[in-house]
Amino acid sequence: MKKTLLQMVLTCLTLGCIFTANQAVLEHGLEAAEPVSAQTSVTLPVIMYHSILKDTAQAGDYTLSPDDLAADLDYLQAHGYQTVTIADLVQYTDGLADLPEKPVLLTFDDGHYNNYLYAYPLLQARGMQAVLSVIGEQTARFTENGQENPYWSYLSLERLGQMQDVFTLQNHSFALHTTEPRRGCVRMRGESLEDYRTLLTQDTEQTQRLLTDAGLPAPVCYTYPFGFYSSESEELLRSLGFVCTMTCEERLNTLTRDPDCLYRLGRFNRPSGVSTDEFFARVLPGAA
Repeated sequence: MKKTLLQMVLTCLTLGCIFTANQAVLEHGLEAAEPVSAQTSVTLPVIMYHSILKDTAQAGDYTLSPDDLAADLDYLQAHGYQTVTIADLVQYTDGLADLPEKPVLLTFDDGHYNNYLYAYPLLQARGMQAVLSVIGEQTARFTENGQENPYWSYLSLERLGQMQDVFTLQNHSFALHTTEPRRGCVRMRGESLEDYRTLLTQDTEQTQRLLTDAGLPAPVCYTYPFGFYSSESEELLRSLGFVCTMTCEERLNTLTRDPDCLYRLGRFNRPSGVSTDEFFARVLPGAA
């Protein structure tokens, strides 16, 4: 006998995997409405950060100093940019709300403990919001061992809960943040489609359950490990109910009222060794 729609929805919610655009809206306390304006497209830059450390000896492509991050945030505000969330993007593509004239999405990958020490207070002091994409197995490990070191620790579930006023949590895989033998969450050569779908589903659900079992909101966006993706991963993640995916392709995004535009969002990595002015002159539309 076929399941009713309600039964299917309840089953999926139990697994923590199905998140329609309307559910994402409701999770943030927003009600559905008629389209609010004729705004038809918006340019969205997405900035990708990783580790934030004071130790300049650690500076590199994926480690930035707190001072540089503060300069970035001040630059964005001084130039009229407003941070947005994934929920804001969903509302926009569903025709339920407009975005600011100059929106920007700030993302922090991996869930480093130093994001709590340095990025969190800087964003909080400025009333800015960001995405934090967690690697589930690292969150689980450091929740269990309780270690907190800015150089190598990852955020515990307790710390993630303390940062919800600034950070929206998204899924960065559970145990697929690797390049060997698998390139992120991409299907391996010789791997059957059935085995691949099972592995990616189980890995994705494991991070979903880790967060929701701790009382944290279920992620609605999947951040590809190392930016690796395929048509197969896109199809599966859509079937699991994710309304957004993020890559590491460095390009601006054009958002429309079509929800499909939220898949495979491009992002600009923020490295050390480049000034705030130089970086944003390259990545922001019209910046000089």
